[in-house]
Parts: sequence; structure tokens; C-alpha cells
Amino acid sequence: MNFTDISPFINRLDLIKDTADQIIKDFDMFGMEIKFSGNAYNAYEELFDQIEPHIDKLIGSNQKKFMGILYRIDLSDVQIKKAVNENLSEPFTSIITDLIIKRELQKVVIRNHYKTK
Repeated sequence: MNFTDISPFINRLDLIKDTADQIIKDFDMFGMEIKFSGNAYNAYEELFDQIEPHIDKLIGSNQKKFMGILYRIDLSDVQIKKAVNENLSEPFTSIITDLIIKRELQKVVIRNHYKTK
């Protein structure tokens, strides 16, 4: 199973809800509230719209907390640099937010895969 390609899992409602729960948990550890309505059909946009302002604020005011979140979510410098180089026209906060959501989904997929084995 290739866990780097998460596209087959993007439409699985159970995984989307688990991903939202994981995001909520991780951001809560840093005192940032993220809410999820439960509507899986616009989950990406809903989560993105809440995460990006937190990331933008942290980049400008609290680098230590920003790095802590990236560490907690397990986003490496290599992943970030690659994404930035592939999306030069996108704002940095948008790239990071997208990576966060996709990495959290990837962690949920991996966890569920090994839980069922």
C-alpha cells in the first residue's frame, strides 16, 4: 500500500471525520480551537478556513509554537520545501495548511490500515 498517495481516501466519510478529530486534538494541544460541523462534503474547505488564520498568526508572532505544531503533526522541512517549490505562486500559509490537512489524513489512513490487520 502506498501511503504517499492519499487521493483514494479523500472521499471516505469515516476517514474525514477521524482526520478532523485528529486536527482538533493536535491544535487543541497548542490552545487553538478548531471546530468541525461533521459535513464531510466540505470538510477540507471548512478545516482549511480555520487552520490557515492560526498558521498565519503563528508565523508572524510565535515561531516556536509554529514549529511545535509542525513537529506534532510530523511535517518535515523536506516536505515543506518540496511543496513550496512545487507551488511557488501560492501563499506560504496556504501551502502549510494544505500540508497539515493532508498529513493528518495520511496518519489516519495509516493508523486504520494497521488497526485492521
